[in-house]
Amino acid sequence: MKSTFRVGLCPCASYEEQSVENAVRTALDRSGGGPGIRGEVLLKANLLAPVRPDRSVTTHPTVLSAVVSWVRGNNPGGGISVSDSPGYLFSGQWPLFVENCGLSELTQKWNLEIRPLNDEGFLEIDSTATVALGKFGIPVKAAKAGTLINVAKCKTHVETEMTGCLKNTFGYLDTATRQRAHRSGSLRRLCDTILDAHLARKPDWNILDAVVGMEGYGPSHGNPRKMGWIIASENALAADVVAASMMGYRNPYSIPLLSAAAHRGMGPSDRNEIDLAGATWEELAVPGFRKSPSALRRLVPTPLRGLAHSLVRLSPFWNTGSCTFCGVCARVCPAEAIRTDTDRIEIDHHRCVRCLCCHEMCPTGAMKVQPNLIARLLLK
Repeated sequence: MKSTFRVGLCPCASYEEQSVENAVRTALDRSGGGPGIRGEVLLKANLLAPVRPDRSVTTHPTVLSAVVSWVRGNNPGGGISVSDSPGYLFSGQWPLFVENCGLSELTQKWNLEIRPLNDEGFLEIDSTATVALGKFGIPVKAAKAGTLINVAKCKTHVETEMTGCLKNTFGYLDTATRQRAHRSGSLRRLCDTILDAHLARKPDWNILDAVVGMEGYGPSHGNPRKMGWIIASENALAADVVAASMMGYRNPYSIPLLSAAAHRGMGPSDRNEIDLAGATWEELAVPGFRKSPSALRRLVPTPLRGLAHSLVRLSPFWNTGSCTFCGVCARVCPAEAIRTDTDRIEIDHHRCVRCLCCHEMCPTGAMKVQPNLIARLLLK
C-alpha cells in the first residue's frame, strides 16, 4: 500500500535552545516542508494551566520559540501570535500564563502577540462535517488566521487516554460547549465533539512537543517523562498515531479518539498508511511508559468491550491533606455534582459523569482519581 500521510521526526534530548530549533526545523523538513505561510500566523499552543514548563503540562516555550524562528525564516515580515483558550477557571488569568509558562521571554525575543485565543469573540460554524455539535462557534482568531500551526504537547489523559494534536484543538470551543461535551457521559460523543472542533478549522500543520511528555494521570497531574522527540505532520491523526506508538500502544487505534478520527476519514486508518521519516517504528516506544489508567478498558474481554466505559470506572475522590478549599472543583463540574464548604468537599456520585474535569483543573492535585474494583483488579 502506498503511504499517503507523512510524519517527520527528529530526536531531541533536551530543551536546549539550539537543539530544539534544529529538531523543529528537521522534523518540519522531513514531514513535507511545513506549511506555506499565508497572512497572519497563529500558533495554537497547549496552555492548560499557568504552571512552570518543567511540569510538562503545557507546550514548552522553547518549542514555541523554535516554531516562531522557523516562521520568521520563511516569512520575515509577517505577524505572529501565540494563543490558547485556558481551561475553565483560568480564562480570566492570562497574565499568569504569560509569566508562569515562560511566555514573557517569547515576547521579548520575538516581539510577538501573546493573547487569549477567544479575545476577539467567536464565529458561528454550520458545517455538514459535524457529528455532535451542529452549529457552534470557534474563536475569530482561529477562523480567520491566514496560517494556523497546531503546537501541541504529548501527554496522557485520564478520560481520552492521550492528548496530542487532535485533542489540542478542543481548545477552540467555549467553556459552555466543552462542559456540555463532558456532561453527556458518553466517551464517543466527547470524541466526536473534539473532532468536530478540529474540522472547523483544520490546522495547516501540526507539531508535537514530545521532548518531555507526561505519563500516568495526565493531562495535569501526571509525571513528566523524557520521550526525546519532536514530531511534525500536516495530518493531526497521523502525528497522534506516532505519539501513541511512543506511549507503548501496539495498536494506536484502540484509543477511542484515534479510532473515531479514522472512522471519519480524518487521516490514516492503518499504520501502514503513514510514511515515517526520521525514525523506525521499532525505536519509538518509550520503555516502561505509564499509560493513563483509562487504558485499562482495553483489558476487558472483547465481548464486553462495548460496556468497558461503565465497567472500568475512574471516579474522583477528595484528598483532604492537600485541599485548600478554593472551590475550583465545584466551579468546573459540568454535572454540578460537587459541593464545597469551608472545611469539606462533597461529591454526589449519582450525579457525577466521571469526566474528571475536577481532577484536571484542581490546582493542588487534591481531587484524585479512584479506580473501581474491576479497574483495581486489572491494575494488579
